[in-house]
Amino acid sequence: MPDDLGFDKLLDDDGLVARLLGKTRAGRNRKPLYGPDLPVVLLVGGPGMGKGRLLRCVRNEFGRHVPTAHVDCGLTVYREQAAQHPQTRSVLTEVLREVALQFGAWQGDGGAIALPRLYAGLAAVAASDPLADTTTLVSEVQRHDELLPRGSFWRGVLNRAGRAYVGVVAGLVAHPGAVPFINAVLDELLARTSQEGKALLAACYGEYPGAGGHPKLGLHSLASHFQQGGEPREVAEGFLFRALREDVEAAYVSLVGRLSRAGRPALLLDHADNALGRRLVKPVLEDRERGLYDRLVVLATARREDGGRFLHHVGDAGGAADDAPVSWRPSDGGLPRWSRPAGGVPGLTPLARGVLLLRMPVLTRDQQSRETARLQVRRERGDNAAQLRIDSGIHRLSGGRPRFVTRLGEATASLAFRDSGDDTDWALLEARVRAGEGAEGRPVADLLLDDLVGRQPPEGLPPEQRGHWLDLLSHLSVAHDAECAQVLMREVQGGRDERLSAYRIAELLRDSGWPHCPRHFIGDLGLRRLLMRRLYRLRPDGAAWRGDQSLLRDHYRALDDDAADELFGSAAAHGMHHHLAAADADTVTDYLDRTFLTRSARDWCAELLAIAEAPLLGGTDDRRARALGETEVAGDVRRKRIDRLLHAVRLCEDRTQPVDEAVTDALPKLLERLGEEPAAGAGVLTHTARDWGDRLAGKQPLRPCTCTRHIG
Repeated sequence: MPDDLGFDKLLDDDGLVARLLGKTRAGRNRKPLYGPDLPVVLLVGGPGMGKGRLLRCVRNEFGRHVPTAHVDCGLTVYREQAAQHPQTRSVLTEVLREVALQFGAWQGDGGAIALPRLYAGLAAVAASDPLADTTTLVSEVQRHDELLPRGSFWRGVLNRAGRAYVGVVAGLVAHPGAVPFINAVLDELLARTSQEGKALLAACYGEYPGAGGHPKLGLHSLASHFQQGGEPREVAEGFLFRALREDVEAAYVSLVGRLSRAGRPALLLDHADNALGRRLVKPVLEDRERGLYDRLVVLATARREDGGRFLHHVGDAGGAADDAPVSWRPSDGGLPRWSRPAGGVPGLTPLARGVLLLRMPVLTRDQQSRETARLQVRRERGDNAAQLRIDSGIHRLSGGRPRFVTRLGEATASLAFRDSGDDTDWALLEARVRAGEGAEGRPVADLLLDDLVGRQPPEGLPPEQRGHWLDLLSHLSVAHDAECAQVLMREVQGGRDERLSAYRIAELLRDSGWPHCPRHFIGDLGLRRLLMRRLYRLRPDGAAWRGDQSLLRDHYRALDDDAADELFGSAAAHGMHHHLAAADADTVTDYLDRTFLTRSARDWCAELLAIAEAPLLGGTDDRRARALGETEVAGDVRRKRIDRLLHAVRLCEDRTQPVDEAVTDALPKLLERLGEEPAAGAGVLTHTARDWGDRLAGKQPLRPCTCTRHIG
């Protein structure tokens, strides 16, 4: 997949990224947006929406012209490094060290960015463990030697952990305990720092809580807070990040920096909606709310549509509308207008005021077609119809989600797939992605589940449930509302001590960035199809699929037939939907025939649509024959018409294959002819027949919902 696929409006010379960084991809200057107060930009979108890909594009293209550091907050390496010496390291200090190394390796205009303030704080922390032996502490301080800047600031302090420092260590070894190690390090540090350096350290660490303008006291307090752990450690870590940003700012405001540097530096945080990402983003937002501004452009990813865990409760207590984050889509046109609302009390004002939510763009139909054309082997003339069917299926399943589009494009590229003659979306999901010549490959559906679900489970998912997560979601693919889902969860988890309720699972899906659909528990059409396919294969011959459908059918059958059901009108209709998915259609035809005279025409049509949405997996597909009256069906004229109508609606609502024109032509006529019966509501049936005919002509779902609105 090209890194810039779908990002044209973001990455062009007058797009958001160029205006934030003050540089184009070619290195030309652009007037920067905002400033001196900058928002933290959260790239918001669910799995497969290209958030990490956009960060890579910024790093690779714009990173040639402005200093750029990239951190994947989902990597375990930072946690592993911190665990080696937990008293003098944390996950956050390891990340800050990595950021410093990347800025220190910058070779563009202005040269490397020195980070002496950050070095001083990290050295203090490294020397602060009162229980560690001297050798260990020396090693911990020396780890940060790479961060020591060249130049007059330090006047050769520690001489790259060399001669001057050896004397200090030798004295401590000769007289153990005579001077606390951290005191010796800080004394040596300050003694060898220039007057300008002392003033800058005082301006930084003298502002640490309780320091009173004294840098040594501030560094001591920071190290002490780090040793305490918990909230005090978080305060210390946040201050270390502030020190890093002050170093970056100093590189730009110095005389040399003003002459040689242009644009703004960037910090790119991938998978930033986990605990580490929040610990990095939060202090930036807090400092900027206090008026401590800097020019570091922070781009961070978040899957949840409202921005993440510490933002999505904004307004719960009746906060002002101005406190909500600004939200912008590239399709909105122009550039987002952002400024921090006036007023606000630091510490009490919601952090969302400092956030700009950039909603990741879906691929347009043209972009989807161009991507599949790039991936696929075009055949000679006569293949256009097959290509159109493939493109249509990819659009239905993907909804424009870039990862979905590319995976399906790769899978359907082979001529063998094109010659299969199967036009259904289920066939697309069975197509195999091959790793090399002669390799059989894996079904693209399995790869997509790995990409979209398996690689990044929700942060709040209990560890004991991780092995069951995909199974739970597979069972829930047949559920509609939370009540329906809860019936399944009680059965599926019946033998387990630790269980997840359907309501908790719904929250975990939202935390993962999956959209909500009021009529389907799994609110993304493509994901639901992937999970349905997997459910059908959990047990031989689709037994798990039929078992779940039968369980729900029996549950709703046990209720009063006329019990209200928000999604289906009645409990009986809800049960008939699951019966149709699991068993024969004749029982459903009998139900619709029986209720035709007892329901209002409007309610009857609504129940028909809800019932007929039942998907078909496995078994013989006789829907077209029955819709066109080519199969003999028992009963009187009305029952036969209802049977034909049921199967025509089911085909049109299936949305896994192109619908035959003969079926779309027959459907409105069948409905209108039912109005010939001596029953009230003939006018409603006639009007509904016309409405459905118009929808079918526009290739729209008869019963549109959140997860099918992209189809057409």
